[in-house]
This record gives sequence, C-alpha cells and structure tokens, in this order.
Amino acid sequence: MAAPSNRYLGKFRGRVVSNDDPLRIGRITAEVPDVLGDEPSTWALPCLPFTGPGSGQFVVPPPGAGVWVEFEQGDPSFPVWTGCWYGDASELPPDARRELRANAASKPVVVQTPGDHKIVLNDTAGTEQGILLQAQGGAYIRITKEAVVIATGAGAEITLRGREVTINQGQLTAQSQR
Repeated sequence: MAAPSNRYLGKFRGRVVSNDDPLRIGRITAEVPDVLGDEPSTWALPCLPFTGPGSGQFVVPPPGAGVWVEFEQGDPSFPVWTGCWYGDASELPPDARRELRANAASKPVVVQTPGDHKIVLNDTAGTEQGILLQAQGGAYIRITKEAVVIATGAGAEITLRGREVTINQGQLTAQSQR
C-alpha cells in the first residue's frame, strides 16, 4: 500500500535551529526545507542507540549542525532526529581532520565538544596511537600499549611505563622493587 501524499518517509537533511529543549530530553527543532519549507520543525525526539532509566548515551547537536530528520509514520508533526552529517571537512573535529589528511588506512574515533574536550581512539601506528582523554586547555591522559601519561598541559607530567614511574620528564624516577 502506498503512503498517502502528505506522508514523508525516509531521511531528510536538516539544520538544528534550537537545542534548548524545555523538557531536557535531547530534543531539537530543525529546518527541514524539503518537507517544512521555511518553517522550523516542532520538537524532534532523538533516536539514540542506547537509553534506559538512569543510563544511556546522551548527545545533542548544537545549533547550525547538520542533522538527518525522519518523521514518525511519515507525519511531519512528529519529527525524529536520527543522526548528524558534516557539510564540509572544515566542520570535523581537528584530530579527525589531521588523521584524514595523513590518509592512514585506519581512521580515528573522535568525540569532541565545541568547548574542545575530547576523547580520541586511534589505531594508527605512531606516537598518536592509543587512547587520549583531553580537557580544554591541554590537561590529558594518554594510554598506549607501552605507557600511561598523565599531564597538566602546563608542564607537569607523570609517565607510568612497565615497572617505572617518571615525573616531569625524568626529574624524579621510581622503579618497582617487586
């Protein structure tokens, strides 16, 4: 049976207008010109990969971000945002842009906030391989196959490698006696 002509099935490109959801459950309003013309949508529910009471994944795109929008049973009164898209490489997080320029076979997994807090999971061989958790301003924890480095971003650093702990690039080194 064909959908009625006022039904919109499939994904449509949109741009976030507002993410200031009064219910605080991750809804957005979006411009979806192919369906709604110049009018923004009503509050679009998120389609998240995992939710539950007191648990789950919670992400909300900022205003201006590209989003994919679908409509419950094709009804434009019931929008659902189902994912996001980049319109240009300049919109990607800097770590992702750098790795993509390097043209490595393995691409990093980058989660980065607009305020520059980030998690980078990188399988590419070299000094950037491993897991990086970094706060705005530079403090970080880097975990690699060989070591764990904890640094303030302002010069203080602790490196744990094998049975050795090194503080501030060798100013103090302690070795396990076991």
